[in-house]
Amino acid sequence: MQATPQEYYQHLYPYQKLVELLTCNGDELANIEFALEGDVYKRYLSVRSAAELKAAVSSFPGIATVHFGAVYSYKPSSNPRLSVPARRVLSFDIDLTDKAWLELGQSGVTAARCDKAWPVCAASVEILKRLLKEAFGYTRILVVYSGRRGAHVHVFDQAAMSLCSEARAAIVAYINGNATKDELRCASGVRQVMIMHDMRKDVYRWFRRAFVGGMGLFDGCAARAEFIRRLALDKYESLTRAVGMLADEVTRLDTGKEVWECIRKKLVDMSAVEPWVIEQLDCTLLAYVWPALDANVTRDIAHLTKVPFACHASSGRVACAVDADAFWEFEPGRQAPQTLAWDQHTMDAALAHFHDGTAPPGEPMEEDEETGSVEEAAAEVVAEVVALAEAAVAAAAAAAAAPTDMEDLAGDARAKPRPGNQPRKLSWKRKQSPLVPLD
Repeated sequence: MQATPQEYYQHLYPYQKLVELLTCNGDELANIEFALEGDVYKRYLSVRSAAELKAAVSSFPGIATVHFGAVYSYKPSSNPRLSVPARRVLSFDIDLTDKAWLELGQSGVTAARCDKAWPVCAASVEILKRLLKEAFGYTRILVVYSGRRGAHVHVFDQAAMSLCSEARAAIVAYINGNATKDELRCASGVRQVMIMHDMRKDVYRWFRRAFVGGMGLFDGCAARAEFIRRLALDKYESLTRAVGMLADEVTRLDTGKEVWECIRKKLVDMSAVEPWVIEQLDCTLLAYVWPALDANVTRDIAHLTKVPFACHASSGRVACAVDADAFWEFEPGRQAPQTLAWDQHTMDAALAHFHDGTAPPGEPMEEDEETGSVEEAAAEVVAEVVALAEAAVAAAAAAAAAPTDMEDLAGDARAKPRPGNQPRKLSWKRKQSPLVPLD
């Protein structure tokens, strides 16, 4: 069965699950901005239910895709006097065309070429998830295949959603694979982040297995020469001869794995003379493996992002959710639903991962043998708070029922002599407090 975008959004899109996701933190649906893209572009759409969103999308002329944006202080509006963006899902955009060495832009971005490069996207997701958890403590993460050339990563932790634009900019600056001025390698700061989070061995392992082994990165001589060019070691006189011999040697090797082992061993040998060569190798490797993020998508609290399960206009694929624990094994061409050859079983399998990273509906969180379930622990805390509150109310009531002299509340301060002095004599006569009834 084939479906046009109009038919997909009218009959197949999971509106209820989208609404449940976007309101999982208790935000009002009517305060979340939606935007529709078709024959025209419409922003600041506000709806009160999944059915209302479906009606608006289905009736939109030439509907191509749907975007979601910030949670506004009131109904979304372009007039800041009426409503302003208050919070938004923390989103990251991983686009394979941002990796220049893939050369996707030179011969056209096709779904087939992007599918082959999925390990690049998977490595970026792996690093991004790990940094979000270790550096910032975020765990409620949704990974979404973009429909052709990358992935979107959405964070639903309350603390993440409440970040201002400046804080979002700081996070993406910390994670992003910023390049050197010549754009051949990642900056040394990226390497420091890798080392700080103990990821160096992982980066090398992913490069060897997924890039060299899985993608066949060094199968062609051009890619081998490009890697050595990115190292930029030939400009140093002490290494010119060794680098020339290395460039010649890698062209004669049969497999990409042999090429990688040759490069690695030769640079280890060079580091005996010039220790900084290893840092140069690290930064070159990071240019291939580390995520290159679109900072604008993340840092602007008012930015719009395509909704999960949107239909990609060019590939006809659905931007489906991906198992956040098995994205290395994801096969876009086989596991992403396609409107040109619709299969409901494929759609249902993808929908199983359409949640905010907590336990899916119907699956309780694991219980700890000693402490019990999260619900039980919460109930115990509530019971303790209620007991304390009742005791405080009873004590306050008892105190209110007793006759009180305001001077007594201050304590018997007059009876205590001042340090170093004798108590002074009181010349005034004590009067009965007007708050105490006369005998």
